[in-house]
Amino acid sequence: MDIDELQDKLRNLRVDRNQSRYTVGKAPHKAFLLLSLTILDRHGKVDLDDLRPDIYLKQTWDDLWSVLDYPQPGSITQPLFHMRSDGFWNLQFSRPYTRTSSLKAFQEQLERASLDEGFQDILKDQDARNQVINTLLQEGGYFSPDESQRLRERLEELDDSFVYEERLVDELKKEFQMSWDVDLVAAKSVPMAAKRDPAFRRLVLNAYEETCAVCGMRIATSSGVTVIDAAHILPFNRFHNDDVRNGLSLCKTHHWLFDRGLLSADESYRILVSDDVEQDWPRGVVRSHHRKKLLLPQCPEEHPSELAMRWHSENVFR
Repeated sequence: MDIDELQDKLRNLRVDRNQSRYTVGKAPHKAFLLLSLTILDRHGKVDLDDLRPDIYLKQTWDDLWSVLDYPQPGSITQPLFHMRSDGFWNLQFSRPYTRTSSLKAFQEQLERASLDEGFQDILKDQDARNQVINTLLQEGGYFSPDESQRLRERLEELDDSFVYEERLVDELKKEFQMSWDVDLVAAKSVPMAAKRDPAFRRLVLNAYEETCAVCGMRIATSSGVTVIDAAHILPFNRFHNDDVRNGLSLCKTHHWLFDRGLLSADESYRILVSDDVEQDWPRGVVRSHHRKKLLLPQCPEEHPSELAMRWHSENVFR
């Protein structure tokens, strides 16, 4: 397969057509999945010969959907399954496939998913990869001109976020520093925040396997989008620190309590619940975790900084 043949396939993906549901009358799910894989491949974050819906694919999928005016992200299981009809998507199941909209159920049946080798070879060339992106975003395709422009801008931000992520990974090899140079992270730049936040979120949620470090909650939508937050221990607006060791994976409730000093942990990672928490219903949803140990990443290098935890317990906790 050459680039011309591939472009023709990309312009004519078999998609749901519905003028009332989709902006240009064509479902964008396959285009979103291919855009996600293309940018992940560019930064070495995906194995195109053995595709897995991990935090990188799920988060990139969600990031792209977020710039369009749809009420919620489409299910990633739709293109994962239906792309097989387009001639460059290979699926193998461990047992007879039962149709499902649940990503979890889909993964339980999936043995292997991969892109055609010819497609993979094309993506090795930078110019050809750009042609793939331009074909998927071209006018008259799956997006309106305004949507295409917003997606191009978001893809550029995601490119920068993966570059920034490499810096965060390098920080793990160094001694933890409480405060970072504000100029280095351009903390007051709104555009920079759109590049920083995805990198920090991906690394923290990946370290904690998308699980709340306090209660063990792990909630995701059927398309795999997690509702767990990546929280800063040292407030970013003061310390400008995106080190993974300055992060905790927290559910919405415990994130809110942590930021307001009603919840913390000591240097031994023992959870502290403030006496100011007077009402606790359902019974024990907060106070039952007092003095229990945080659920920590499997990799010790990604554990929360003891310095950061001590600062939070002494300066924020009440």
